[in-house]
Amino acid sequence: MKTTTALNILKTNRKLAIWPAIIVFLLCVYFFIIPSSGTRSSQDECKKNNGSVSLNPLLSPDIKNLGSGWWESSRFIYHDIPARIQFSLPSGNENQSIEIMNASWTEFKRIGEIFNPFNPDSEVARLNNHKKSSSIAVSEDLFSVLNISHRLWLDSNGYFDPTVWRIKRLWQDAVTSQKIPSEKQIANTLQYTGFDKVLLADKSLKTIRMPGNNVMFDFGGIVKGYAVDRVRLLLIQSGATAGLIQLGGEISAFGDNNGNPWRIGIQHPKQMDQIWGIISFKNDLRVSTSGNYRQPLLINGRSFYHIFDPKTGKPVSEKILGVTTASINGKKSNALLDGTATAITVTGRTEGMLLAKKLKIDVLILYEKKDGSIGELMSSGFSKHYEKSP
Repeated sequence: MKTTTALNILKTNRKLAIWPAIIVFLLCVYFFIIPSSGTRSSQDECKKNNGSVSLNPLLSPDIKNLGSGWWESSRFIYHDIPARIQFSLPSGNENQSIEIMNASWTEFKRIGEIFNPFNPDSEVARLNNHKKSSSIAVSEDLFSVLNISHRLWLDSNGYFDPTVWRIKRLWQDAVTSQKIPSEKQIANTLQYTGFDKVLLADKSLKTIRMPGNNVMFDFGGIVKGYAVDRVRLLLIQSGATAGLIQLGGEISAFGDNNGNPWRIGIQHPKQMDQIWGIISFKNDLRVSTSGNYRQPLLINGRSFYHIFDPKTGKPVSEKILGVTTASINGKKSNALLDGTATAITVTGRTEGMLLAKKLKIDVLILYEKKDGSIGELMSSGFSKHYEKSP
C-alpha cells in the first residue's frame, strides 16, 4: 500500500518551526495543510461561541464547531491513517452540520469495508476467493475503481496494476521468514499477475471475468484517493460551499477558503519534521503524494521499497524519494492522482513525467542524486503554484 501522510492546520502567523510539544507530534506526520490568514481555528471557536459548549447528543468529541459555519473533525482510520474533514455550511444548523460530518465518516468506513483485502468479509477479499471461470457481479464502487485502474494500466503501459496482491503477500511473507523470495517464487507469482488477465465484461451489469486465471486484487495504490472523492461528493451534495478532505497523502480542497489560497505542504523525504515545499491555489486543488520514507520492508538486514513493480514482481528502486501529483482547478479525481503517483514511483522520472503529461496532471518528483542529495523535477504547471521551503 502506498505510504500514508498527515496534515496539520496552522494559523497564518505561526512559523513552521514551532514549539517542542508540536514538533514531537510532527515526527509522526509528514504532510501539512497551511491555510492563509482568515482561516478558522479552535481558538476562534471559543471566542465566537462565547465559551459555550454544545450539549448536542449528536456531537462526537472529535467534531469541532469552528464558527462562521465551519466544522472540522479528525480521526485515524484504515489501520491508523490520519484523516481530516473540514467544511463550510453557512446556511446549515448544528444538527444538519453534525449529521453531514457523521455521514462523511460513515462513507469513509463504507469504502474501507469494500476494498480491504485483509478483511475476509470485504468485497475485494470475496472477489479474490471467487471462482474465476464465471462472470462476477461487483458493486458500483468496485466497478468504478476497476475502470479507473484499467485506464491507468493502459496509459502507464502496465506499470500501474492492482492485480499485485500475490506479489505483495509474497514479500510480506518474506518479512516474516526473513528470506528474500527466490527468482522461481517470483516467476510463479507473476503467472497470476496482470490486468490483461481481467475482462470488464459488461459495464451495464457491472460484471467482470478472469477466465482461467487466479488473479487477486489489491487497490491500495488508488483506493484512498477514491475514498476522498466519495466524501468530497457527499459534502458538495449536502450543501457544503467549501471544504477540505484528507486521507493520508490524498487531499481535496474546494470552494472559498475565506478568500485565501489553499496551501499544501510537501513532506521533506529525509527529514520528517520538515516540509520540502508548498503548493498553493485559491480555488479547487487536489493533491496525492507517494513517498519512500515510510513502511520499508526489512528483510535480513536489507530495506526494500513497499511499492512493487508488477512486471518484475520486485520492490521498485529507491531512487524515487517522493511523488506528488496535483490537479490544479480540481478537474482530475483523487483516485486518478493516487494511482498516477503510484505508477510514477514505479516508472521513474523520465517515463513518469511523460505519463503525467499524457494524463494532463501536474507533478513533482523528488529523487536521490548520485551524491546523495535530493533533486526535484516538476511540470511547468506545478512550478507556477510551488514554492520551495526555506
